[in-house]
Amino acid sequence: MKWKLLFFILLIPIDLLAIKLMVCYIDPASLNPVLKTVEVEGDNLILKLFDILASPPQDLMSFVPKGVLRAYFIVDDTLILDLDKEKLKNMDFLSERYFIHTVLYTMFNNLKTVNVVYFTINGERRRVLANYVDIRYGFPRRIWKEWPVKRVK
Repeated sequence: MKWKLLFFILLIPIDLLAIKLMVCYIDPASLNPVLKTVEVEGDNLILKLFDILASPPQDLMSFVPKGVLRAYFIVDDTLILDLDKEKLKNMDFLSERYFIHTVLYTMFNNLKTVNVVYFTINGERRRVLANYVDIRYGFPRRIWKEWPVKRVK
């Protein structure tokens, strides 16, 4: 019986072991969110999500700079994302706003046990992300689990 089980496990294709995650990119024409499913293997999923967010498909865009995530911590139901100040310094209001929205939307769609996200910059709490968007308080799931930006036509 043990040999049959071991044989069956060895026959499982490696793609069945990959985790499917939803990543939020932006449609450049409408600035609306576009969700894409990606497969990720291994550990360090949050870092991998940031890497994927920073590399959008050719027809989409992202406001997440490469290498912006310095560290992350999960404490109970809270995710703390520590970001690199240098990677954020040239953002305008629109970039900061969509950065926050795409990161929160992606995290809340994939991390079902996380209910609050906090941002720190270079290991410290800050008033704003770069220059505009207030990050003093946590971003709760109940408010940010849906796409909050409504484009006026």
